[in-house]
This record gives sequence, structure tokens and C-alpha cells, in this order.
Amino acid sequence: MRINPEHMITFSVVAELASVSRAAQALHLSQPAVSGQLRVLQERVGAPLYERQGRGVRLTPDGERLLPYAQAVARNIQDAADLVGGLRARTAATLRVGFSVALTPAVSSVVRLGAEHGLQIQADTRPAADLTDEVRAGTLAAALIVTPPQRTSVDLDYHQLGEDTLRVAVPPGHPLADQGYVPPHALHGETLLWAAHGSGIRLQAERLLKGTGLGVHQGAELGSLWAVLEGVRRGHGIGILPASFLSGDLRDGRVVSLGIEAPNVTVAHTLITLPAAAVPAATRTLIEVLARHPLRTLFHVAPAPHTPAQ
Repeated sequence: MRINPEHMITFSVVAELASVSRAAQALHLSQPAVSGQLRVLQERVGAPLYERQGRGVRLTPDGERLLPYAQAVARNIQDAADLVGGLRARTAATLRVGFSVALTPAVSSVVRLGAEHGLQIQADTRPAADLTDEVRAGTLAAALIVTPPQRTSVDLDYHQLGEDTLRVAVPPGHPLADQGYVPPHALHGETLLWAAHGSGIRLQAERLLKGTGLGVHQGAELGSLWAVLEGVRRGHGIGILPASFLSGDLRDGRVVSLGIEAPNVTVAHTLITLPAAAVPAATRTLIEVLARHPLRTLFHVAPAPHTPAQ
């Protein structure tokens, strides 16, 4: 009895995401098409492979037994597609990888690591929300972004590569500069400088300040993290930024970094990709390479040039 390999791939993605609708999005198929493939596969097997559970699905015992074979089919089909497409015959596989602004100090190191493992990485730096949409659409192979510790997109795979801590950045001589640590309410009356809406840093900073009455209304939205840092350097306000992003300016005495006495001060360095069954071999290589090199070890580079205050 023959089983359609495409149906096995679809089954593996449904099992991974625990949802027919999310699998349809990841596979760029309609939900009825996914349901139809699953129905044909179940008819071939002669037993139910999954059952509805709330808004998702749960595998039956027969589904659990079939899953490893479906995952193997998905891997083998993708590897065969790579081989036929000539990717393995090239000296380097080309990957378009997005980087959120907060992780731009690591771009050159990631590109170099990729080259050492046969990957030609084309870097694209933009806000995290835009990058997530492009990974979902398949126009980016992967994206390195800063996220809250909690998973926020259920239709993508999250590979946590490290973490960072949010700090309050103030200019030297600021009244808070000698405090070491400050509670969130100590920021009342300060001009807060914010990254653009959709930034993972801003999202976590807003969670950190939730319930304090502090927000974008108490300051200015400057767009990029580099603009926020420059605003702090010039004494135009204070910002909440990742510790690694501040390292060069702290070393040079341009800003002072304060700890925050609150929960939710941690952010994650995350590589996001399509579900495992839908990614090519080159992307899997990138995942494996970066898993061995936490991003915090790749930040030891010079910061953006400092522009003297006018």
C-alpha cells in the first residue's frame, strides 16, 4: 500500500504545531487542503491519527507511532529537494537572515560563523515585527530577534540562543547615576526614550513598567535602539536597553547603567524559523551552528560611532 509523502509531511507539521490551522499557515495551504490530506492518510492507515482538543489537536497512540516515520519522510524529502536544486553542489549555500536592531552588533560574527560552515548569509536588519512576518511568509530563511522569554508566535519555531538583561541607561551626572539599582517608580518624572512599536525590547520594557503609569506618553518614541542610545548620550532622556547593547558606551563612560528592581527584566536572543519539517538543510545548519555559540559571546565589537552633541 502506497502512502503519499506529501500527506506524511503535512501530518508531521500538524503534529509539531498541534493545530490544523497553524499547519496550514506554515505550509502555505488552505485549511481544507490540510484536513483533506489528513483524512486520506487516516483512511490509508485505517485508524484515527489525531483527535480534536479545544482549538488544537492531540495525537492518538496510532498517530504517535506513525509520527517518527512522517518526520523522517519530511527530512528526506527536504534533503532530496536541496540536492536536486544543486544547493549542496555550490561552494556555499545562500541564506537570507534577518537581524533585529538590538542584535546588529552580532551581525558580522554570525556572517563569519556561517561562512566557516559553508553558509553565505545575506543580512537584513529591520524591526523585529517585520522580520517575523517575513519568516512566516518564507522570504527570510530565519531571523535573529530579541523576544520576551515567553513564546509569542505559535506557528514558528523558537530557538533560544541566549538571554540578556534590561537596564536603565542614564547620562553621566544624572541624579540617578549613583543608585546602582532603581525601582520602576523612581523613573516617574523622567523623559523616557522608546524604540519603535513592535520592538521586542520595547514590548518587554512595557511589561516591566505595567501598572506604574509609565509609558510612551512620558517621553518620546525615537524608532531605533541606536536613536534611543544617542538620545541618552546627549542627555535628552533615559532609556531601557539591553545590557549587551550598552557595553561599549559603559566602557567609554558615555552612559551609566542601572539595574531595575522588578520582574520581567530578562529578554531572550532568539532565532525564529518555520517549523522543523518545513526548513531546508542550510537553515538547519545555521540552527546547529548558532546553538553552539550563544549570541552574548558575539557582541564584543565596537559600538556605532559616537556623534558629539551639538
